[in-house]
Amino acid sequence: MRLSVRMALAAVLGGIAVLGMAPFNLWPLMLAALAAFFWLADGALGAARPVRAAAWTGWAFGFGYYAGGLYWVAEAFYVDPATVWMMPFAMALLPSGMALFPALATGVAAIFGRRGAAFALILTAVFASVEYLRSFIFTGFPWNLFGAAFVDTPIAQGAALIGLYGLTFAAMLAAFSLPPLIRERGAFRFVPFAAALALLGGAFAFGTLRPPPELGGELPRLRVVQPDNPQSDKAKPGYLQRLWQRLVTLTFADGAADIDVFVWPEGVIAFLDETPEALAAIAERMRPGQVLLAGSARRELTDEGGTHYYNALLAIDAGGRVLATYDKAHLVPFGEYLPFPEAFRALGIASLTARIGGAFTAGPGLRTLSLAGLPPFGALVCYEVLFPSEVVAPGARPRWLVNVTDDSWFGTQTGPHQHLTAARFRAIEEGLPLIRSATTGISAVIDAQGNLDATIGLQTSGFVDRVLPAAYAETVFARFGHISLFAMIVLALAAGLVHRRPSATFSTQVSTNSEK
Repeated sequence: MRLSVRMALAAVLGGIAVLGMAPFNLWPLMLAALAAFFWLADGALGAARPVRAAAWTGWAFGFGYYAGGLYWVAEAFYVDPATVWMMPFAMALLPSGMALFPALATGVAAIFGRRGAAFALILTAVFASVEYLRSFIFTGFPWNLFGAAFVDTPIAQGAALIGLYGLTFAAMLAAFSLPPLIRERGAFRFVPFAAALALLGGAFAFGTLRPPPELGGELPRLRVVQPDNPQSDKAKPGYLQRLWQRLVTLTFADGAADIDVFVWPEGVIAFLDETPEALAAIAERMRPGQVLLAGSARRELTDEGGTHYYNALLAIDAGGRVLATYDKAHLVPFGEYLPFPEAFRALGIASLTARIGGAFTAGPGLRTLSLAGLPPFGALVCYEVLFPSEVVAPGARPRWLVNVTDDSWFGTQTGPHQHLTAARFRAIEEGLPLIRSATTGISAVIDAQGNLDATIGLQTSGFVDRVLPAAYAETVFARFGHISLFAMIVLALAAGLVHRRPSATFSTQVSTNSEK
């Protein structure tokens, strides 16, 4: 098979694998696509230049996967006419850059020169390592990890033990083990399949038998507010007044007197802490003991006379006073700040938040907020909910999590659904309920098992009232993090390398002169 044909097939398979992600969640189709991709990658090892052939095969698969899974990013550039010209570059460069990760995985795995079942183990180990690195390189972007496809199955509960990266490892191992199991000879072909079966079967059993957390004491009653303020409305005359009226109407509608905590989405009112009229209006309507958690840009003057802008969550009491502040620590490159700002500004490129006056400054890091009368909680602003094990501040376990976000940048198709899936896995991993307020949706009350207790759909204005769901005691993953992932990677790599003899019977072997 020529390399060009192999790459074309791999790109198609990457596009098919996206169907395993939200909102489709066709996980069997994703596993089938990964299995077929392995067959192509293994076959590339028979090329005259196997490492090159395998790396390009991985890149093509990644391009198809990320082009199909991240196309919604382009919608952010339609918001401002000044940034529309950047859209084609985003559409091409983002998947091309992200595809370097699977290219690195297949290229490195090919160096070891194993075929069949051994290659399945090695590729899984290397690919899982590269996926983990994807959380850190260039500030990290762990979007659409393969394990997320199991979100609506009992297997998802396994994230409480081995995390979403552990489930991603298991998904890849299951898919990669199928072609050798079917086409190879010898007892070793059962090793990767048996390991995958043990991981996924164990996760399924755990998820099936896992009881819900026990209720402990009186829990606060919450109102999650979704104003539905799309980006396209922000330039219209009278927008802020209409938005404010909608927020007030929804927040203080019937039943508000029984609510302990109101939750507003990310950045819904910029500089709320500097707006006395808004704070006074809030104070007029809130009863003593009630708290408003509101996403808002805020600013601080520096000693040098400059200004720092923060993407923050504010806790406001019934007197209109700001009780506590959490400043987003993990910012979005190009969205909230510019890496190498001078170089990009010279090219006419600015961050999407430049309209507030400048790029955001990163906050000091995660913290657990404690307010009188409420269980302690952790705050996550938008993008921060993507990162496994970067959810809870060290040494201070919260009782619940709050995620405020503005997904209006990314349209109404797959992006908001995928973002919600990430939030559900953070709840499962940490064993904590997560309360999510989004400007245009999807807002949700998520229990400690990642179930959607209540939602407000896309492009809908409304609110939901719920008692805060119960929390688990500290989960295995919350305590030990990715230790299990690292152990699985080491064991898989060792087993693959120990099996030194390349498969002589695996059907994908081709002549060393078959690819150019």
